[in-house]
Amino acid sequence: MKLTNKEMEIMAILWSNKEPMTTTEIIDSSENRTWKEGSIFGIMKTLVEKGAVVQDKNKPTGTTHARTYKTEISSEEYAVLWLEKLERELGQFCKPGIRLDLNAVIEGVNKMRKER
Repeated sequence: MKLTNKEMEIMAILWSNKEPMTTTEIIDSSENRTWKEGSIFGIMKTLVEKGAVVQDKNKPTGTTHARTYKTEISSEEYAVLWLEKLERELGQFCKPGIRLDLNAVIEGVNKMRKER
């Protein structure tokens, strides 16, 4: 599963909030408050299709009810999926029979950052 930057922004908001959220609550919690309801609905639909979020219960909002959404995958689970995908992609550059040690790559990157 690959998430776009906008999808990741929404997922970060949902991951940081323990309770399911309405699209209005997501917009209010976002640094990108220029989003319109329609664009959020489209992104939420895509996130549901990707299996990243699910619709939860309806929540009373004044005189109506609004759908709420909650994550179906944790940030840790997404990170593992992302790292596994990265490992597969980077592994294409290794000689046959050589397995890429992703932990060694991460340690090397962290070491280079510290040396800067």
